[in-house]
Amino acid sequence: MRLLWRCSFLVASVWLAATLAFVLVHLAPGGPAIALGGESGAPGYLEEIQKLYGLDRPLPEIYANWLLNILRGDLGYSYRSQRPVLSLILERLPVTLALVAPAILFSALAGIALCLARTPTQDRPGHGFVAAMAALHALPSYIVGQALVIVLALGLGLLPVQGLVDARSAATGVARLLDMARHLVLPVLTLALHHIAFMALLTRARLARELARPYTVTAAAKGLTRAAVRRRHALPNAIPGIATLFGARLGGFVAGAVVVETLFALPGLGRLVVTSAIARDHPVVIGIVLFTTAVVVATNLAVDMLLRWLDPRLDEADT
Repeated sequence: MRLLWRCSFLVASVWLAATLAFVLVHLAPGGPAIALGGESGAPGYLEEIQKLYGLDRPLPEIYANWLLNILRGDLGYSYRSQRPVLSLILERLPVTLALVAPAILFSALAGIALCLARTPTQDRPGHGFVAAMAALHALPSYIVGQALVIVLALGLGLLPVQGLVDARSAATGVARLLDMARHLVLPVLTLALHHIAFMALLTRARLARELARPYTVTAAAKGLTRAAVRRRHALPNAIPGIATLFGARLGGFVAGAVVVETLFALPGLGRLVVTSAIARDHPVVIGIVLFTTAVVVATNLAVDMLLRWLDPRLDEADT
């Protein structure tokens, strides 16, 4: 029953996000006809474009047709490229995954490791650590990215600045993959640093709560060091709560990818949605919102179900 309710919530969330995107892009000033034909087109030309793409019909009718197509698995066609939206998304998806997946893994591991070294004690409350992490978390991604570019790329010359590969290189195979990895270092760091701060603060709060429980006091009384108590007892019990809250931030990684991909000129979904929004390519914008929302919500559901399978006590806590 719980799984059925969560699946219903998934469908409702995707529908609501896609509907909101549909309404916003269709009510925005201008439109695809102006973007394709120009504001100074010949008389009647804009009307012909609107009729060609069915934009001359009332908005409720356009929405109903769009919703029927979505139920059939058809995300529509791009006004600019005349290609299926789904194929455009699948073409750009690997680049976004190559950016987001390492950023998620790195921020999770680095945030936990950083917190384990700085978990507060009675003699060392760690207010400076909290202030530093809060300041890092508050910095916008584009400022972090520009700072990394100035220091690591322009200053030290260690890493490339933009693009996915070196346009002057004809490397293939392993050499090309290594070139792509070098180009992704700065974008991954830019995206991950913001979430490392959140992960460190989240882990700190959860560990502090676990360390106040009686079982950790008993473990310390048996002769274990505080570091051992944190690693062997407090952290395993804190992981489910940490994973649940961190999983809820997957949407933040996707949203951050829009800024990072634009900043570093990566040909991923984030950059595609920006260029499509500027060109008023409504089907592409709505399709990306629908696709990414479905992926994020489905991933959150999978993480939640996995945690409940690994720890049945979570189900008991809800009842």
